[in-house]
Amino acid sequence: MKVLISGGSGLIGIELTKKLVQNGIEVTHLTRAKNSKAGVKTYVWDWKKNYLEDNALDGVTHIIHLAGAGIADKAWTMERKRLIVKSRVLTARLLLEKVKAQNIPLEAFISASGIGYYGATTSEKIYSETDERGSDFVAECCVQWENAADQFESICRVVKLRTGIVLDKNGGAVEKIAATIKKGIGAPIGTGKQYMPWIHIEDMVEMYYQSIFNNSISGVYNAVSSQHSNNIEFTDALASSLGKKLWLPKVPSFVIKLMFGEMAAIVLEGSRVSNSKILETGFEFKYNDLEQAMKSL
Repeated sequence: MKVLISGGSGLIGIELTKKLVQNGIEVTHLTRAKNSKAGVKTYVWDWKKNYLEDNALDGVTHIIHLAGAGIADKAWTMERKRLIVKSRVLTARLLLEKVKAQNIPLEAFISASGIGYYGATTSEKIYSETDERGSDFVAECCVQWENAADQFESICRVVKLRTGIVLDKNGGAVEKIAATIKKGIGAPIGTGKQYMPWIHIEDMVEMYYQSIFNNSISGVYNAVSSQHSNNIEFTDALASSLGKKLWLPKVPSFVIKLMFGEMAAIVLEGSRVSNSKILETGFEFKYNDLEQAMKSL
């Protein structure tokens, strides 16, 4: 077994690499520039030039596709939106083209996706994998992302993990919100009633790990914990784990919209998401309680 990871230097990629290596699995990464951040062999690729370094696919049995420009890293200009989509879709297409050209006997293609597939909306509905897609930009991005992964179905098993907010102290939402709380300026956002489906980094890594080894895991799955927490509960739990008190009023929605424009929707809206399908595979979450998950970080 040999696992090739795109986007391996991100939060999930780094932790997944550690787990695989610790269990004796050979891992390599695709990078835009040679580096040894994860301590594994790297190969250069450039989807803009349709380039993949020679030998990058040699012996590869599984591909974990985590590559993609950060959804909330920069303002959503038209150019940024195109980059967010292309960095996910065209990278998958490049991999498929090279796998087919080299007749690589791939066993599985496992791709990240997002719960943004269901759209930025706040409601009491609990979304499952069979529900229809949303109509906003992130939903469209997720649809194209998943469609690109589906193209591998003609040659191997395909898994798509619609990921919620990954709880990791080293980055992502937790690090950003914690920074404001530590400065004494943390507060719930908008109504505070929007749900924030989350998953602990350890459970996220385990889900990818099991997706590699469990051949019965196939298709799309929501990667979120069982507990449905809204923005107020999420912020309170994080503040409590830091030993801090929240004293500021909620940040009004119009302020967030003025600051972030269209991108504001991803923090001002959010619904509940079901994890029943992944549970049916026998997967067991280590962290289903938000306060326990925050304290572990």
